[in-house]
Amino acid sequence: MTIMPVIVMVFVFVPTIVLMVSMPYLTRETISFGVTVSAVQFHSEPLRQMRKSYARISATLHTILFIVCIICLIYGDEHSKQQSWIIVTYSLAMVVISLVINISYHFKMKRLLPMLPIAPEPSIMAVDTGFRKRNIGLSSNWFLIHVLIIVVSIVTVLRNYDLIPDQIPIHYNSNWNVDRYAAKSYSSMFMPTIMQVFITLLFIFENWSIRKVKQQVQPTDPNRSIRQDVTFRRTWSCFMITASFLIVILFSVVQLNMMSLLNINFAIPIILIIIAFIILYAYALSFWAGQGGSRLERSADCSNVRPVHDDDDKWLLGMIYFNRKDPNLIVEKRFGVGWGLNFGHPVIWLIWLGIIVLLVVVW
Repeated sequence: MTIMPVIVMVFVFVPTIVLMVSMPYLTRETISFGVTVSAVQFHSEPLRQMRKSYARISATLHTILFIVCIICLIYGDEHSKQQSWIIVTYSLAMVVISLVINISYHFKMKRLLPMLPIAPEPSIMAVDTGFRKRNIGLSSNWFLIHVLIIVVSIVTVLRNYDLIPDQIPIHYNSNWNVDRYAAKSYSSMFMPTIMQVFITLLFIFENWSIRKVKQQVQPTDPNRSIRQDVTFRRTWSCFMITASFLIVILFSVVQLNMMSLLNINFAIPIILIIIAFIILYAYALSFWAGQGGSRLERSADCSNVRPVHDDDDKWLLGMIYFNRKDPNLIVEKRFGVGWGLNFGHPVIWLIWLGIIVLLVVVW
């Protein structure tokens, strides 16, 4: 028995579980379980009880699943692939449970909406005409640091290729002993570099999207709404650049270990620290800012006016946005914190096709 998989589970999945359980408390006050509501409706007693019920049921199910997974890891065969399959199965089960709970509460919310205090349609619309001129996110020039690291990694491989052993380690068991090797080749040695390039391009797109996602300005207090939105985008832009930089470093560490230039005893702590930092960073931002900055500069006054962005018919199950008429590729998520995709835009399907092709090639 080894304790390391359990430690990894705690660092990686416990913050994720907390975020899932807290989801209804992190969304905007104009969205409840994927359905558009007014602030008064959001703070009404029936919806308060719904959020508590969601958190209680979600916490119970995810805790039971987590405990079962830990027990399986402790008593599983650490010298086989069993522990890896346990973690993969647990991850899939966690996603399925979360989806089932979210969908059930979405339909429950739709049934409850007609019984809540009536919220009139807005009579005015607020627009931030200076939105595109604001310094919303960090410049993508910061990704030049990523490019420099990638170039250094490529040069390092080329200069040391002849010194690399004919068999390179590609997988370790729970005791960090090598249990799988691959023949040395340029394709295998540059696989971490390919992942670095992919991650860098992905996060450049994410950082660009942060500045382009359509703004949601509340007409009842437009100035506060704009400040919340700008702060939210800036902080997550900083996260995108920092997280992608650390992931690029992570793959460089993996590559150095494959080349036998960095001992596994040094590589593993670095990798675990990077993963833990990224997760805790995202966790802290989510609870500090909420979705769209909704937890920043909170107002004691609640409006009973429905928000202008009432487009519930474009959201499948309150989670999947599909609008062919919307030119935006990225939109704010309704469940959780961050952004999602507009699956009604053809470019999104091309991106998914490219990702699938890359995964097939890598596999």
